[in-house]
Amino acid sequence: MVRFLGGRPILWIGVLVAVLLGNGCGGDDQSAPGIVVGSVPDGSSEVQPASSNASQQFQLAFQTLAIGFDTPWDLALSPSGELWVTERRGIVSRVDTSSGQITPLGSIPDVLERSESGLMGMAFHPDFPAAPLVYFVHSYDRGGEIIRNRLVRMRYDGNSLHSLEVLLDDIPGNLNHNGSRLVVGPDRMLYFSTGDAQAPNLAVELLSLGGKILRVDLDGKVPTTNPFGTEVFSFGHRNPQGLVFHPQTGELFSTEHGPSDNDEVNRIVRGRNHGWPEVHGFCQDEDVPGLAEAQYCRENNVVEPLIAWTPTIAPSGCDFYFGTAIPIWNGSLLMTTLRQSALYRLTLNSDATFIASQEVLFEGQFGRLRDVLVGPRGEVYLATSNRDGRGTVAGADRIIRIQGAP
Repeated sequence: MVRFLGGRPILWIGVLVAVLLGNGCGGDDQSAPGIVVGSVPDGSSEVQPASSNASQQFQLAFQTLAIGFDTPWDLALSPSGELWVTERRGIVSRVDTSSGQITPLGSIPDVLERSESGLMGMAFHPDFPAAPLVYFVHSYDRGGEIIRNRLVRMRYDGNSLHSLEVLLDDIPGNLNHNGSRLVVGPDRMLYFSTGDAQAPNLAVELLSLGGKILRVDLDGKVPTTNPFGTEVFSFGHRNPQGLVFHPQTGELFSTEHGPSDNDEVNRIVRGRNHGWPEVHGFCQDEDVPGLAEAQYCRENNVVEPLIAWTPTIAPSGCDFYFGTAIPIWNGSLLMTTLRQSALYRLTLNSDATFIASQEVLFEGQFGRLRDVLVGPRGEVYLATSNRDGRGTVAGADRIIRIQGAP
């Protein structure tokens, strides 16, 4: 049945779940993605998580909160509770979560939007609005058609953004594989992901900033506690597009695009190699012809992912859900997918070291999904990405709100 809230239609549904091992998938490949999960905590065996349909037992409501975007990339809540959105073309806006009104706040200078490059991640200074600083990562043209990425900071005066400062630039970029999600850690440091810029070996070159998780302080300087004396925090990444800290353990998690196999969720470990390009997914698979993955892992102390999918699903933004508004989701890692056009719910064990089950929600219902954000009252926001050049759903992109039914 259809009900209305604030003048916008809300659909109340018992969520239909596409169980990974039982149903075909959307996106570019119609075969069901195989899933591989790492060894149990004692390392004794490889297991698969249970496919869950738990949300079928709980009514969810979804509504279009705001529409009219062109490839929104990052959703972020300011410490003062405002919902902000970046668009890949360089626009930053604020969305009123009561009315859905979109208020443009400005554009980031010199953003280059071409294929996957453009304005990407966003994060607030931890003391915002007392320290009215907002951070962004974007692509730019260095000259001679050379694409690079940079970390910038702007000031917010309550109405608009201004006074741009470049904190770190000349980060490898390309038409594709740029990353880049940006978060502030519990240590008040900035963490952001970079892609390998379509040059896979950059991921393991410690002097390169490509294919890494980078860590800098709030002024863009290298912390003395970084493992290599540079901005590099971890390496061996292909194209990580999601980044989130676990609110209880303080550990950092990422989602990462594989090539034509082994999309991943990773628990990031300081100073460690996460495998790419020599390892696709897990060390024991040996599923890539010509790569001695197990041997490489032993010799290079590789950190394995928590889970991997083949065929690929194109995981993007992620966030942890801790709340009672949708109680069945409490403690879950939520993750959007572009290729599969679905919201994934991953259930972790008590110390967040192992994925126990997964659930696929809203598959194909909204088109490509770029980001997910958990709101302060337990509501969940999704950003579509149907105008990114690969979508099949017509019309402007939108922000969708999901809530538990009263």
